[in-house]
Amino acid sequence: MGREEYQAGDLVFAMLMLFIVLVLLVSIPFETKWFDGVPLVKQPRLWPTFCLVGMALFGLLYSIQIWRSYKIQLGQVQGELNELSSWLRPLEFVFYFVLYVWSVPLAGYLLSTLLFFSLLTIRAGYRTLLMFWVSLATGFGIVIVFKSLLQVKIASGAIYDYLPDGWATFFMIYF
Repeated sequence: MGREEYQAGDLVFAMLMLFIVLVLLVSIPFETKWFDGVPLVKQPRLWPTFCLVGMALFGLLYSIQIWRSYKIQLGQVQGELNELSSWLRPLEFVFYFVLYVWSVPLAGYLLSTLLFFSLLTIRAGYRTLLMFWVSLATGFGIVIVFKSLLQVKIASGAIYDYLPDGWATFFMIYF
């Protein structure tokens, strides 16, 4: 029987999952309780521990299987690094979302949404004036639906304090 060929990233994925499961196993005593006088099968700690031990066992076996068939060559290491970089690319957009959430209490929901829709449109590669206006209209529509029609309570921006009283109240309620 020949050895299986693994895709780039399999070894890193297996090791990462094994590490995460081991961290969860170590945290079991801190995250769950053991009650005196309660039957074993009704203990809150029992079934999560069984699941994590099973995941750790199968993760270890899978890691060993991949490791045994793994040929350490420069090209394969480069393939692993390329795969890891492709896994990290979506984190850029997580960063953008965190920045957006951070900016809403400062600049307000309307201004933050319009700014980030514009910037993400440019980041996505759309450079035409039409796409810019479509992104602004979409962002404005989302703000209207969430804040005005659905009346979702979103913190008003600190920038609204600089508006005249009537305008500030209007923007705080509707935008």
